[in-house]
Amino acid sequence: MVDLFALIFLVASLFMLAGRSITNTITLLTVQALALCLIAFYLGLSTQETNWHMVIVGGLTLVVKVIILPWVFYKLVYKVNLHREVSLSVGLVSSILIGLLLIGLAYGYIVPVLLKDIPVGGHLISAALAGILLGCFFMISRRSALSQLIGVVAMENGLFLCGVAVTGGMPLIIELGIFFDILVGALVMALMTYQINDTFETIDTKFLNKLKG
Repeated sequence: MVDLFALIFLVASLFMLAGRSITNTITLLTVQALALCLIAFYLGLSTQETNWHMVIVGGLTLVVKVIILPWVFYKLVYKVNLHREVSLSVGLVSSILIGLLLIGLAYGYIVPVLLKDIPVGGHLISAALAGILLGCFFMISRRSALSQLIGVVAMENGLFLCGVAVTGGMPLIIELGIFFDILVGALVMALMTYQINDTFETIDTKFLNKLKG
């Protein structure tokens, strides 16, 4: 079951590269976060003795990443009137091909060769590393500041899954700090994106680069 959720996470990460619609991208980011939530709940409830640590982490993921952050991003899209993402640094077909190559790199080389000594079964660690790579590529292949913010969150989702795959989750106090940092950081960056659009009437980094002295 965990492998199925990991596959959903991976497919959502790849499909984020395949479209121009910013609202669809936010929806896919929500699906990605929901897969993480289900993984945490499954790992917490599938054992004979309930792992309340993972259950709490799953609940935090549901509240912060599935509900609050998508709501913030949708509100920001409405505020800046950015319903269609057209500013791409890499074409859609090229993005998908590069995304497939990154997945192949994670599954075919990084995990079986570089990380062969890490005792992790299933596809969790491979999907996590592929998610990190795809999130990073998404961030650098989009010129919209909002899309780049979404890419940062997607990368963090991959890092979260990587931590779950390798260690079964970090200490709860650290998890709480990370979730708080993500929430505050995303809110601050969303506010800055709105202010940039309000001041310069664009959040396309191609035009913002011209502001450098």
